[in-house]
Amino acid sequence: MKRRDFLAGLAVTSATLAAGQNANPGKMESPYKVVPRAPNPRNIIICAANGYNYLDAGYEKLRGGADTLDAALAVVSGPENDPDDDSVGLGGLPNEDGVTELDSCLMHGPTRRAGAVGALHDIKNASAVAKAVMEHTGHVMLVGEGATRFGLDM
Repeated sequence: MKRRDFLAGLAVTSATLAAGQNANPGKMESPYKVVPRAPNPRNIIICAANGYNYLDAGYEKLRGGADTLDAALAVVSGPENDPDDDSVGLGGLPNEDGVTELDSCLMHGPTRRAGAVGALHDIKNASAVAKAVMEHTGHVMLVGEGATRFGLDM
């Protein structure tokens, strides 16, 4: 299976789940929460469980005409700023050396531009640095000390 076919199938399945329909009626229920919206919504935001509390902020940005990437980052930055969320950002769990290293990648759908950071430390909003990589460099990904220096400079 080609990556493009996989991603297309994933997008259709995700949209179906978000619309509240079961893509595979004979199979078990999805473990993901479906947030009901108006019938035939124009905008759909899908997130992990730790982003549920921030969906409304992202959706409001979409309703207000904001860029889709900015709306997604509004949702993602919620868990990143939460010291009680140990999966990302401020509350992220440290590695074996006691250092919290973060990764983030994003893609702006309309322009197909992307940015990513890996092994970023001393910065809680890795998603904002990934966006800065996309907007302010000729690179797609920065890793380690270079990513951290870039993030601190930004």
